[in-house]
Amino acid sequence: MKKKILLLHGWDNRYYSKYNIDDSWLYRKTFINKLSKKYDLVKLNFPGFCNEPEPREAWCLDDYAKYVNDYIKKNDSKFDYILGYSFGGAVAVKYAKLYNPKQQLILISPAIVRKTYHSKKMIKTPRIFTGVRNLIRDFYLKHIIKNEYMLDGTKFLNNSYQRIVREEVLNDLNELNSANVLMIYGTKDTMVEPYRVYNEVNKKIQTKMHFIEDGTHDIANTNPDEIVSLLDIYLTK
Repeated sequence: MKKKILLLHGWDNRYYSKYNIDDSWLYRKTFINKLSKKYDLVKLNFPGFCNEPEPREAWCLDDYAKYVNDYIKKNDSKFDYILGYSFGGAVAVKYAKLYNPKQQLILISPAIVRKTYHSKKMIKTPRIFTGVRNLIRDFYLKHIIKNEYMLDGTKFLNNSYQRIVREEVLNDLNELNSANVLMIYGTKDTMVEPYRVYNEVNKKIQTKMHFIEDGTHDIANTNPDEIVSLLDIYLTK
């Protein structure tokens, strides 16, 4: 019987519901096709993506982790592994920390830490009335640096994005059992800081990190064979 993997996608504006795409892995077909030949895959779409309904209020990582937990409980499902990509990797770590520390995780280009560019520079605004500050912040992101996630997003997505780019899950990761974690980064990932992750995680977690030479943040597209080969080794132990 094939091992069952729950897939948690990254934060990609191409999957916003406005584009009416129902597959949150559409742009990583080669990787998914290779993976599906060996494993039973289940794709979970987050609210605001792929026509999933949106809550009224913005979410933080805890909310997304609860969404994953609710889905698993509702469907009475058990997964051998949860595979989280980028933002989905952060959600996977938070889910394991809050709900299931024994859950086996596969983290690909996970947004464990946030670069200063994303978490501080983009967000920093004067300490004034919150509503005005948010207007200034949104104007800066949309019209000055033209952040693609903010340009395309709904109010829910934009406000949730603002919350999650402030969050790091490094401490949560360090509290997990290293035996349950596999992390894969590209050495040229400019969206996250993979070597900062390596330097700041505990030594046991360090041993579960793998780096794909010259790989970017989008290693599922650029290096699918190498990722699947690593998973074959890890998942057959």
